[in-house]
Amino acid sequence: MKNIFYLTVILVLAGRAGADPNRYEWRSFGGKNADLQPLFTWWTFVSQAKNAPMDITGMDSNKLAVVSNLWAHLPARPLPEWCRVVASEDQIMVAGSMWKVNATIEPAPMMVRHETIYLRNPPAKEIADYRQARAAFLELQNAQNQDVASETYMESNIQTQADALRTNSATATAPNSQAVYNQTWNLQVASALMVSNMTAAHARALYRDGQIAPLQKYLSTFPDTNVYWLDHFAIRTGKQIGGVEVYDLGNAEGMTY
Repeated sequence: MKNIFYLTVILVLAGRAGADPNRYEWRSFGGKNADLQPLFTWWTFVSQAKNAPMDITGMDSNKLAVVSNLWAHLPARPLPEWCRVVASEDQIMVAGSMWKVNATIEPAPMMVRHETIYLRNPPAKEIADYRQARAAFLELQNAQNQDVASETYMESNIQTQADALRTNSATATAPNSQAVYNQTWNLQVASALMVSNMTAAHARALYRDGQIAPLQKYLSTFPDTNVYWLDHFAIRTGKQIGGVEVYDLGNAEGMTY
């Protein structure tokens, strides 16, 4: 059953990327589609031209106007209502069909503000895939570690028996020859068992390596293999719930469903 589970995870996750905002360029909103590829292209170009992030949280209108002038020489921005939304797993709270997120908002590359938002159409599928991959990876890794520990113990046990045999053989007298023979026999049996067990453990390790590799590749596309990071472009809807601004990712297969 576990093998089927791991195989399913591997096949489902194959080819998907992790935390990179330039993903899922087609978003749907109630039958209407939005193409984000022009924004992705612009964002990448501008990101390469900028250096350090600028925190605009709480910045007044005069300072924002000065900051805006810094962008005057750059190509016109497509889809200005879309912002990059970033948050770690522990900054996300499920609120019905939405997420309430303590987010870092980038209205433009390297310009950030920190804001609590509601997020419509959250990436529920993506975070579920991530958690499934993380759980499978940790379970396989723990199994590998247990086999390594077992091999180490068996090797140590054989070495202890061999050392005892050498000591007893060197000091044995005729009446003790049977005891030495018994020790030799026990060592041979233990060695044969160890070889069998280690061969089986090695085979299991090779099999698990094949399962671990695609999971590790998938998880490596995220900033942290232990914590999920939300990192997507979302549109500002202009609406609020209880004074909290609402953003919307739109729907995309593999992200929201």
